Amino acid sequence: MENGQVCALIPAFNAESSIGEVIARTKGFVDGVIVVNDGSTDRTGEVASVHDVELISIPSNRGKGYALRQGFARALSNGCNAILTLDADGQHDPADIPNFLGAHDKDSGAILIGSRMAQAERFPRQRYYSNRAAVFFISKALGQRLEDTQCGFRLYPSQVIRRIVLTTSHFQMETEVLLRAARQGVRLQSVPVKNIYVNGNGPRSNFRPVVDTFYICMVVLQDYLGIL
Repeated sequence: MENGQVCALIPAFNAESSIGEVIARTKGFVDGVIVVNDGSTDRTGEVASVHDVELISIPSNRGKGYALRQGFARALSNGCNAILTLDADGQHDPADIPNFLGAHDKDSGAILIGSRMAQAERFPRQRYYSNRAAVFFISKALGQRLEDTQCGFRLYPSQVIRRIVLTTSHFQMETEVLLRAARQGVRLQSVPVKNIYVNGNGPRSNFRPVVDTFYICMVVLQDYLGIL
């Protein structure tokens, strides 16, 4: 496939120390980059703007899910055929993007989800156990086992995003999209990616292991009860 068919979407909150490098390394694999500055109070927006990206600025912090939804809408209006998402904090290595592009060539209708399980020992202990809990419950709800349901390094076919209504605004949105897609028969596949947690230049993750895992499990419960 031509790289011009894929755009990268990077939600960013207080990531001025890492966003520039993430953008620069990502641009080598895709045709366009959309950055959603989610109410940052540092220079994230300024740094992103000098890297020739399409910048969406949200006045106040609304959450990763909300930022992704804004970015999805822009990518669809731009005519992107697929949307690759990665984080601004440096925990996703843009060098892994070819893994997604190759898998997308083989199955252009599947949602591709990064799997960090080949390097599971690199998880901080608390993050590892919260990840395993989420994987267990989400896999049960999906009716199939996924290796790593919480990785935000993903590739979404645009035709899938067009027909899914997303309503949540924080980290649980990345679970919501899988549940809604699976309900429509969309294939979900894992793609191996590096597991990066040691990054001296990157900002601290905004994921709250206990609170956000609870909200993720609530989305799963809502799906089980048929009220999602």
